[in-house]
Amino acid sequence: MLRDEAVSGILFLNSSQNLPDSLIRTQPKIVMNIYANYPAIIGTFIIPVIIAIFAFAFPLLLQTISRIDDKYHSTKLIYTFRKDWVCIGFVFAMVNALIATIIWILQIPRLVDWRVFNFILDNSALIYIGVSSIVLIIMSFLIVNLTYIYYYPEKLLKYLINKYDKTQDQKKDYFEAISKILFYSINKADEPLSRALLKYYFEAFDIYRRGKEGQAIEYPQEFYDTVFEANELLCIRKRKTVSHFNDSTLFELFLDQHQKTAISPKTYNFLWQLIVQSILYDKDDFVLAYWRKAHQLFSLYMPAIYPIYDSTYRVITNQAEIDKREKERKDFLEFHYVLGGLLMYKQKYNAIRELMCYTQSQPPEYVLVPERMQEIIERYMQISWKEYVNPVYYEQKYWFPDIYGVNSDGVIRMWIKRYLAVLFIRQYTLFEYYINSNLLAMPEAPKSLSELNNWKDELGSLEYFVSDYLNQSEVLMKLGLEQFSNPNWFEENNKIKPSVLIDNLKKEIVENFNIIKAEQPIDPDKENEFQEETEKLLIPIFQQYSNIFNNTQIGNEYKSYYIGGQHYILDKTAFSNNQDVGYANTDSITAEAVAMQFKYYSLNTLILIFPQRYLMVEKDLFRAINRIGIDSESFVLISVGLNLDYYLHSQIEGLRKDKGNWYYGELEIIEINNPMNNLVSQSLFILKKEDLPNMIFKEVDVQLVGKYHLKKIDDEFKIYTGLNNLNEADNESIKEEVEKENNQVDLSQKVLACVDINVEIQCKQNIKCIQLKAFSQFDDRVQANTLDDLKSCW
Repeated sequence: MLRDEAVSGILFLNSSQNLPDSLIRTQPKIVMNIYANYPAIIGTFIIPVIIAIFAFAFPLLLQTISRIDDKYHSTKLIYTFRKDWVCIGFVFAMVNALIATIIWILQIPRLVDWRVFNFILDNSALIYIGVSSIVLIIMSFLIVNLTYIYYYPEKLLKYLINKYDKTQDQKKDYFEAISKILFYSINKADEPLSRALLKYYFEAFDIYRRGKEGQAIEYPQEFYDTVFEANELLCIRKRKTVSHFNDSTLFELFLDQHQKTAISPKTYNFLWQLIVQSILYDKDDFVLAYWRKAHQLFSLYMPAIYPIYDSTYRVITNQAEIDKREKERKDFLEFHYVLGGLLMYKQKYNAIRELMCYTQSQPPEYVLVPERMQEIIERYMQISWKEYVNPVYYEQKYWFPDIYGVNSDGVIRMWIKRYLAVLFIRQYTLFEYYINSNLLAMPEAPKSLSELNNWKDELGSLEYFVSDYLNQSEVLMKLGLEQFSNPNWFEENNKIKPSVLIDNLKKEIVENFNIIKAEQPIDPDKENEFQEETEKLLIPIFQQYSNIFNNTQIGNEYKSYYIGGQHYILDKTAFSNNQDVGYANTDSITAEAVAMQFKYYSLNTLILIFPQRYLMVEKDLFRAINRIGIDSESFVLISVGLNLDYYLHSQIEGLRKDKGNWYYGELEIIEINNPMNNLVSQSLFILKKEDLPNMIFKEVDVQLVGKYHLKKIDDEFKIYTGLNNLNEADNESIKEEVEKENNQVDLSQKVLACVDINVEIQCKQNIKCIQLKAFSQFDDRVQANTLDDLKSCW
């Protein structure tokens, strides 16, 4: 009955403005009383509540932000607090309540008749301020709860982890916010909080690696930044008696032992930064703790993969996996050998002593330091080999603190070699657990001449470094190798001295080096390259000069001049597959010598005809031609070594170039760009066309062809080549002859490179010719001729 009356009262109120006063007075008194008293309720309850929340919660909000900064020293946590939906909702609720209060105070009347909705419109201010107050009260409780969460790190950690797990686009913000709690736990030495944080980070790293088996992992940048800053704080603070961070746990985050992922170059670089950071703060315990974890990772989770063969037992089906794992192991070991070099550089001898002895098995197995002398030598040789591939290889990947400049990579390599020299000495301390163990066995010499050459050079430095440390008793003591301070230790223990061991290997290398150089044959491909380079170099030159010296009407009265080939003694290795060093241009040296000789003596014929010679200054050089007075049909000009383009730009009247050919007036100019022969260079020769020399390319003498095993490579110009291996029995007579002529003892490692031609240059006798040579104030010691000195000889 009461409910019906209330409903009737509401319906009455909805239409009260349209009903007579008599009907209004008939509604239940309870509803009328509420309707009549709600302004008092708003004034005495709702508005004071809003004011009270403003007075209490708004300062609380500001104080909370300030307290977060004071507690955690983090603007990132302030950011997440301000971006939290509770904080945003609370601010919105306060603003909304303020707007509702203003609207209530203004009492704006209804301006439109909405019939049945008139009651809602007439009382909208009441509804608005009431709902706003309720929302504000609820949000006040929520903001207080959020403030409470941010005041307690454990609760805040769980809250942020929950946010991190649920969001997709704000993971970086929440991860960085969680990192600030990590920094707080380190500074406050809060072990329970640290334990929870480490559990979270291990899970976060595992989740990121999930589903990426076999891939080299590059983590998000915030992962690296967090660990780096946390490690900085751990390096600064004093070591705690018991702490989760005493064991370099942060390094372990990047060492995947379960998900079979690989370490990326970026992660290697970051691990190196952590190690350098720790060493600079003298946190040797961090480095040793990392070494123990790396040892475990390499021995248990990065083993070599054994080959799997197909049904024929000839094809390895898992070769790609083997190569990939081998590269991973190679990179991992390289990283730790360089780490040893860094410790040597910073003189962390105690740390080196610990890591050299660390093992997890019995008999001991040292997976990150060599167990065989062969491994030490091979690793030592690889260090310098990297320089040929990339001169700044180590500087780029493994920077050392306080080492700068162009020689920084060389300095880094030197310290790695010193570390290997210490490992060389350590090898004498290892116990041989098995009968066939020979821990001092040196490796076999490589077969490649380039490697032999490198080994020959590097063994000298190894011997020096080993000897240097054997003479430093104090360093040996710190390294745990104090027994070697006794110079008689090797004799007393029946061990070969390091110097003898290294010298024996050097002798073997030198012997193998000489044998290979002498006995290896000439490679047919290299011989073909020799022939191709000879053709490419000589044929264009021969074509140019044969076009110039092409007087087939020379007659029978002429004098002949001959030009032959060249024989050069060259390193046979240059023409073999197995080379010790680079041999640039060796395949063209002999042909270049032939070309130079050919051009020199060809032009020398212009001097042998005894021309009438004049020294002319530049401005008179071409005017002299006019003064002599010759016709274009009978005469020709030969320009040797003159820069005709320069004279053309100097606007010499009558000088022109037409379709690649030069003319002075109507006189043809034959251009020869050869400044090598000073007698004819920088000159213009004037002679009749009928007096031009004639050049004939003849066959090489048959006896030379047979003696030097020559092969014709061009029929037009009769070019012959040959490479004679002076270590072959068939060439013994050539070898003896060459040794005698050149006063050399043993040419078994050489070849006689032959490029032979037989060129006859025919010149008429009693030729009349004029040479106009450009005067040089620096080279010529006589006075230049004038135009008046010129006389025609025709």
